[in-house]
Amino acid sequence: MYIGRTNQKVMTYTRPQVTKVTVTLPKAHHPLEDILSKPAVRKALLWMTRRGPDGKCFLERLCENYDNPNADFWTRLKWYWSNKAIDLALKRAGLDKETMKKHLFHHTPTVKSLALTAKSIGTYGLTVPQRFTAPLFVVWNITQVCNLSCKHCYQDAKHKPMPDELTTEEKLDLLDQMADEYVPFVAFAGGEPLVAKDLWPVLEHCKKRGFHVTIATNGMLLTPEMCARLKEVGVKYIEVSIDSINPEEHDEFRGLKGAWERSIQGIRNSVAAGIRTGMATCFTRETVHTVDDVVKFAIDLGCSTFAHFNFIPVGRGREIMHHDLTPGQRELLMRKLQRHLAEGKISIISTAPQFGRSCIIYGSEEGVFATGHAGKGEGKKTLVLSRYIGGCGAGRCYCSIQPNGIINACVYIPSEEVGDIRRQSFKEIWENALFSVLSDREDRGDHCGVCDYRHYCGGCRARSLAYTGDIQAGDPGCVYNAHEWVELTAGADSVMATHFAMPGGFSLSAGCGNGCGTSAETPLVQLKGLRHHAEQLAQIVTSGVVQAAVRAGEISNVPEEDVRDFDEVVDRLSSLFAKN
Repeated sequence: MYIGRTNQKVMTYTRPQVTKVTVTLPKAHHPLEDILSKPAVRKALLWMTRRGPDGKCFLERLCENYDNPNADFWTRLKWYWSNKAIDLALKRAGLDKETMKKHLFHHTPTVKSLALTAKSIGTYGLTVPQRFTAPLFVVWNITQVCNLSCKHCYQDAKHKPMPDELTTEEKLDLLDQMADEYVPFVAFAGGEPLVAKDLWPVLEHCKKRGFHVTIATNGMLLTPEMCARLKEVGVKYIEVSIDSINPEEHDEFRGLKGAWERSIQGIRNSVAAGIRTGMATCFTRETVHTVDDVVKFAIDLGCSTFAHFNFIPVGRGREIMHHDLTPGQRELLMRKLQRHLAEGKISIISTAPQFGRSCIIYGSEEGVFATGHAGKGEGKKTLVLSRYIGGCGAGRCYCSIQPNGIINACVYIPSEEVGDIRRQSFKEIWENALFSVLSDREDRGDHCGVCDYRHYCGGCRARSLAYTGDIQAGDPGCVYNAHEWVELTAGADSVMATHFAMPGGFSLSAGCGNGCGTSAETPLVQLKGLRHHAEQLAQIVTSGVVQAAVRAGEISNVPEEDVRDFDEVVDRLSSLFAKN
């Protein structure tokens, strides 16, 4: 972990690290890294982000007054040479002035992002991954109330609010504190945020303070009138959770008949209102084989984004842990999502940090890379950026707020409370020991601490905590931590404890089981001797047993595209394992 605001570190992980099985990556580099690392530049960045008497820093004033038609004569004169310098820089870079004004200089959330990044580099230096003085992104569970009873609800939401939820005044004050720390993005979730009694004054205040606002909803209340009003108050993105493209499966998971129809209509209403809309799905062992159909369905609905939610056994999700994906299933899911991202028909995001690593393994140098849970870009510049901001952001560039003002590193880490907004300021809460631990990806056990992809991934800290009780343990959902998955599931009934799944919900050790991959009919392989050595994983994935079984007809109804995906996973992983 880091010591205070310094770059000094001490190692505090408890689970032992294992032998590295990945090959050292060629380091992508950008000249800007050398510039930002200079002590003089750090001092300049701190000066540029220091607030003045008007409550704004130099960087904010510079952007606000760039080619501002509403500025008076003396203001335009004051910023004349600065504007000319920016014009020259844009011309040399071949960038369109009007586009840059719209998406950068006059776009408040982007300016806030720049100010926060500059302040963070000035404070901590350029670190890998980058430490931030405040979160880039906050998920706020604004109320505990929900109109559904979903089996996998991380929040364990109810049909009534918490008795101690924040008042409207407290919520507005918290937004002011966040704005003063340059927090650019806030997503409201729940419960169901659209039932919050004070949602509208909160959204109006967000618009006033320049936040980029997202609403994460079950979609049932997204009427045309509701969507129109959300757009009017400045909501930029609406994300609707759909568990299955099968209405009966979705309704059964959500605990209400007819929920699917209302949620799908909500998506259509949001799209029709001109709001950027996404569809989110949490895949289980029973549904992961439908990923291609689900993504296509999102495209057909007019969604601009498909979001994969990583299954994490917290809240009511603890009661259905047996539905969690195996490491092999998750790897194949990541491969498929990477392919959809590369195709470009729809934006793809995932809360599984392994998605960033998958973009490197399965993509090309000039391909599309995920820069974090909600970002993407093309080429080596994006690869460099993702090393600083990619992977798990819990407690480093992201945090969550509970309905009663309790702050956590992530919505999926409710057990670790780092502060109470009623007792401390938002700034004071952010500077805590746990977040220093979460900012250091070398301070990890198992393969996460030695992995060559740790700066792009880092493993899901919520899954590590939920499965082992140790937030610094390896993520048991990753193929590189297969030893950990076997150890944790060793007492489970059936050979599922030691299997790696193949496309369509099949596994290396289990039969189809009605296509779900959860009941073992005639085991193809039983990996009884698997222990803690990651080298054995190479033997498993390169054995060719699945391809041979499919082509010999031992497993049927597997699309050729799925077989190709599995072949590619095998080939890429095999080539990346270090040789003894």
